[in-house]
Amino acid sequence: MKSYVNEPLEIHLNAPNGCYEVCVNIKAHCDTVFTLYAQHRNVIRRDVEIKAGEEKDFTFAVSVFDRHFHGGSYEKADGIKIQIATDGNVTATATATPKSEIRTVFICGDSTVTDQPAEYPYDPVSTYCGWGQAFPSLVKPTLAVANHAQSGSCTTEFMETNLKAFEDIIKPEDIVVIEFGHNDQKHVELDAFGGYKNNLLKLAAMAREKGAYPVICSPINRIIFEPDGSLRNLLGEYRNAAKAAAEEADCAFIDMWQRSTEFFVKAGPVKSWQFFRSDATSRDYTHTNDKGGELVAKFFASQMLETNGPLAKYIESDRVVIEEIIADPGDKDDNSDVLRMLSNVNLVNVPEDFDADITGLQI
Repeated sequence: MKSYVNEPLEIHLNAPNGCYEVCVNIKAHCDTVFTLYAQHRNVIRRDVEIKAGEEKDFTFAVSVFDRHFHGGSYEKADGIKIQIATDGNVTATATATPKSEIRTVFICGDSTVTDQPAEYPYDPVSTYCGWGQAFPSLVKPTLAVANHAQSGSCTTEFMETNLKAFEDIIKPEDIVVIEFGHNDQKHVELDAFGGYKNNLLKLAAMAREKGAYPVICSPINRIIFEPDGSLRNLLGEYRNAAKAAAEEADCAFIDMWQRSTEFFVKAGPVKSWQFFRSDATSRDYTHTNDKGGELVAKFFASQMLETNGPLAKYIESDRVVIEEIIADPGDKDDNSDVLRMLSNVNLVNVPEDFDADITGLQI
């Protein structure tokens, strides 16, 4: 995954609320590589090679809505924003055409799913990326991705704030994806089979009332390894509750907890870190970087294809290729810094076998 030094080239298109087919033409004036983003750094195509004099065309869908809850307040949307990150010399043009037949997937979730910004010079390892912002790179231009996930959000907070920004624009045949757990675990009233499960059912019922298809996901796992190479069981009950909620609501279930657990156990405590945010002074065991966000988006897309879920027909299956990562023999990692950080934020809903001396996690 390429780093970029220069600030991205930006194009802004005025567009009122609605779904649009966006066409972007990029022309190179030297051999270079570029990454194409839309809206809040949603990945459309990453690390595309282009030769001097060559042109490339891209078509994708965007859902424009006139407000978005972010950072504690509602923000006014600003039409369509397109960014092209490259260290070469390119020019670009773009058009947007209203298309009522485009369906929208509305994503509800927390910091593991949300759109994250980037600083330049850009480093994909030290840049946070929720899987929801990487997902647009895997879908056909007949589907728009509207990622409303919010860092720090639990199910109750989301329904009281973020949901109110877009609830009224959900249309029949749209899809509502729901993934929470990391922050619900910090609230007594949001225990796995109590408030958390009840809120998942409320969100699923809301989607159904709009004529949309709800999809309930279990939360991705953290990479806190035990000495035997297993991952610490912090969110297993929330996984079980999400599955039970999906069964009760009779809707699609995507098991992100199981998929992420299996992958990172195979990758081991050393190779797993390449998918989580880190820099020269710190590293994160909960939040993925750009490489990890793309990987987890593929977890979601691959399970949607395997189960023939309501999003399956919109996914470009040839883009959902997941390289298996296998730990080297003897791979070990010093988790002492992670264990020290575990006292920063209190967890109140933990499994019975959880170490009682460790009482919290970062968001």
